[in-house]
Amino acid sequence: MEVKELPYPYPNQMMKRVLMTIPAHFDGTQIQFDVGIELRPGTHLLVTILGEEPSHEMLVWNAMKLSEAAFARVWDNEEDAVYDSL
Repeated sequence: MEVKELPYPYPNQMMKRVLMTIPAHFDGTQIQFDVGIELRPGTHLLVTILGEEPSHEMLVWNAMKLSEAAFARVWDNEEDAVYDSL
């Protein structure tokens, strides 16, 4: 991927401008805006690429993994040892 030099001293001049965020998606060829917006030719854009949304299953597995330490502390204690023999 070729990185081009910006035509202005980034970020000093650009950050003085009003930034607007709009939803968009990549259709495999071009970036498509999800809302109607008109841009003049030559309008400078910042593009933020969002990661893939995790699946429901991945969220569940991550929540279980993060809970392991807390459950280990609760389950592995002397007060509840009586239940180990049931």
